[in-house]
Amino acid sequence: MGNDRELDRTLKLQELMQKVGINSLRQLYRSTGTSAHTIRKLRSGKIEFIRWHTLIKISSVFNITIDELIETFSDLAIAKSARQELKILQQEYQHLQQQLQQQRQTLQAEFQYQSLQTLESFLTYFPTAKYTAMNNPSFPATKLFPLVQSIDRLINQWGVTVIGEVGSKVNYEPRWHQLIEGTASPDELVTVRYVGYRQDDTLIFRAKVSN
Repeated sequence: MGNDRELDRTLKLQELMQKVGINSLRQLYRSTGTSAHTIRKLRSGKIEFIRWHTLIKISSVFNITIDELIETFSDLAIAKSARQELKILQQEYQHLQQQLQQQRQTLQAEFQYQSLQTLESFLTYFPTAKYTAMNNPSFPATKLFPLVQSIDRLINQWGVTVIGEVGSKVNYEPRWHQLIEGTASPDELVTVRYVGYRQDDTLIFRAKVSN
């Protein structure tokens, strides 16, 4: 009787392989990331001895659910127990997902609040300065400079470094500079037209330069 059940499971395994275009056991091992020992457990109905992440991988390759995999390759008692365990794991996973989502929302809210606190002076006074400048062409632009200092403080807190200084002459480095006019070879002097930004060695965007 046991041999009959193993034969049935072997035939079912071959049927599943055929449906997804797997033509050999070796190909099955590669596709599922398993070994002959694991597939032997599957055919013998010892599915309870196979790790859950492996079962998930196998069911994904065969394009069936975990429940269907358990139903096919285990006896009724084991299948019932496995489904109960799976249900518990799914509930725990969903709970962890909810916790992570709540943590992300909390961290995002804290990040936004701290950023807005840093930008307080800019957010408070810049709209008024902008309105004044639009309605009074003689309004000196230098009065806007103190308002953007909060932005400088914010990017400094994030460890962001400015690449270049507008109007300065620098040696052309393709890694940090984008040539927008003329031609230049590495280390040739170019003029910074628009600054760039980087965070440590990670480029955010290049400084725009011209020759």
